Amino acid sequence: MDSVFNFLDLIRLQIEYNYFFSIIIFILFLFVYFSFSLPGNILLMVSAGYFFGVYIGYLISIITLVLGSLLFSLFSSFFLKKIFPTLINKYSTKVDQYISKSSIEYLIIFRMIPGPPLMFQNLILSLLKITKIKFIISSFIGFTPLVFVLAFFGHQLNNFNNLKNFNITDVFSIEFILFLLLIIIFLAIRILYKKK
Repeated sequence: MDSVFNFLDLIRLQIEYNYFFSIIIFILFLFVYFSFSLPGNILLMVSAGYFFGVYIGYLISIITLVLGSLLFSLFSSFFLKKIFPTLINKYSTKVDQYISKSSIEYLIIFRMIPGPPLMFQNLILSLLKITKIKFIISSFIGFTPLVFVLAFFGHQLNNFNNLKNFNITDVFSIEFILFLLLIIIFLAIRILYKKK
């Protein structure tokens, strides 16, 4: 375990000497990684918090995650519509009719669910007829709670002593959980109101 932390300290020293260059390299790496929607993105977002702090790590992660997901979704949509045009049109029309009045609310809730892998989420969204702006806004809002928590956790790893004293309630406090519940309740109310 000490060798891992020694390696991480070596990387942190390199980042301190070449801070802006390191940010640019990390942004490009994350963008490419998220563009393929590969597994392991949680570890990369934690590392962003670890190496660059909570706020810079959050910004790097959320921007690259949203833009990478958009790129993956656009490519998936293009290729799926070329390969299965009638099937895609049939199902996407049905789903679009159901969520048309509250699409952004549904998309935000869908993005807030931490269970489905990123590739699965992006494939599902590539089948829908949503604008790029709705995709970006809903992804940004929906991913924010999880990305911020991961960047915060990564920042806490900076000091191994903080890790020993780390408690899950430091991240998932009552206030944070209430905040998430309020967002979900607000979105549900908007969905119900628009259906009337």
